[in-house]
Amino acid sequence: MENKKLILQQNLDDIKNLMGNGIQLITKNFVMGSKEPIEACIIYVNGLVNKDMIDRDILNPLMLHIEENLSSIPQVEDYVCKKYITISNTQLEKDINKAVDAAKRGKTLMLVQESSSFIIIDTTGGNFRAISDPMNETSLRGPRDSFVENLETNLSIIRRRLKDKNLKMETFTLGERSQTDLVIVYIDDIVDKSLLKKIKDRIQSIKVDSVSSSAMVEQLIEEHTYSIFPQTFATERPDIVQSNLLEGRIALMPEGTPSVITLPSLFTDFFQTVEDYYHRTIVASFTRIIKCIAVFIVITISSVYITLIKFNSELIPLTFIQSIIESRKGIALTPFMSILSMNLVIEFLREGGLRLPSKIGQTLSVVGGIIIGDAALKAKIVSSLTLLIVGVTTTASFLIPNYEMALSIRMINYPMLVLANWLGALGIAIGWFFLIAYLCALDSYGVPYLSFHKSDLKDIFIRAPIWKMNKRPEAIPNNNPVRQKNFRWKFRRGKNG
Repeated sequence: MENKKLILQQNLDDIKNLMGNGIQLITKNFVMGSKEPIEACIIYVNGLVNKDMIDRDILNPLMLHIEENLSSIPQVEDYVCKKYITISNTQLEKDINKAVDAAKRGKTLMLVQESSSFIIIDTTGGNFRAISDPMNETSLRGPRDSFVENLETNLSIIRRRLKDKNLKMETFTLGERSQTDLVIVYIDDIVDKSLLKKIKDRIQSIKVDSVSSSAMVEQLIEEHTYSIFPQTFATERPDIVQSNLLEGRIALMPEGTPSVITLPSLFTDFFQTVEDYYHRTIVASFTRIIKCIAVFIVITISSVYITLIKFNSELIPLTFIQSIIESRKGIALTPFMSILSMNLVIEFLREGGLRLPSKIGQTLSVVGGIIIGDAALKAKIVSSLTLLIVGVTTTASFLIPNYEMALSIRMINYPMLVLANWLGALGIAIGWFFLIAYLCALDSYGVPYLSFHKSDLKDIFIRAPIWKMNKRPEAIPNNNPVRQKNFRWKFRRGKNG
């Protein structure tokens, strides 16, 4: 008997050593059975488990309801699991390292005096943020749920939306010290196997101390580190991830973050919103055209203004010449410096507002812009036309739905300003040439970043009726190009009678 107790204590000491001194472990020794009761112990990490479940479904039946002699039963740990522990997800494990990993993830370990195996009981709990409305990607008609920091919750959201038997989820562990779980989600009969292998190989090659967010995963596996354009699409909306999976993309879901990244991504993906698919075709197409115009305005309108003022004033209609001359009288800065300085002020306000509480940040952006603009006009630093150009550019940038892409587009505005101030209209043409050439040369995990296929045009600049989108995007590699069958002919007059 003493030897068996020593084995139990040795296993308990080994677990404590492997867990480390920094983790708050809770242990509970107890006895179970009648006549010749045997000793057992449970061990778990405080804060990661549901204590009510432990008391109700483990300790209560084992300590109070066993009236038989367990000492004579072979494989007592298996017998106890099947008859007395009422939690459904239990398993036996002989490897102590796997048992310790399970405890670090919210499982409870049970050690029995008569056994060298560990009983792993799923008691995962703790306090997590509840599912709520998306904070950054709102929708008027779409679903109101969003991802949270709990990985199991996020996976269950995807499972509820995609009940396909081909939905696959593979778990990897990243970070030598953080040991962060990362789940790769894809649909097996749609995803391109070579792309999937490439992503898996890159994830398995990651050797870092810690991974704390999806943004870190993105930067660790991306090819073009110094590109200003995002090569993966980050979202907090489950319906967007669902749609991307059905197109043959791959989703990466790390624990501890509400942001899920999907890849590969195309340049045009970042100008589409989930609302486009919940509105009617004409309305959705109109909003997409407006976004295209907004992108052109953000990149070009300030440069065109400088070109017209400095190089090609003869192109300005005579009706506007007088007002422009009047607005420029007594201005201390050149048009280039005026536009540049006001753009920088807008960036200061924008970034400052992001770091403050939401209500204070909105107030800072609005009030700060009004006060600084009025002061700049009165001080004759900038003209009223300059403020108008900067205001239109800033407003147009709000139409770009993705924050990362909006920031990239705003950054392009600055080299365009320099080229326009240096070479005029030729500089703008050169800037656009290099921009388009760079986008054509860029790729996202082997997929061309700026790629147009005839069948894909139904869902790029406009949004065709959903019933016409019978094929998955050709730009995204996949093994199952047919998304839906043509069924509209059944609705035609005379086909139903």
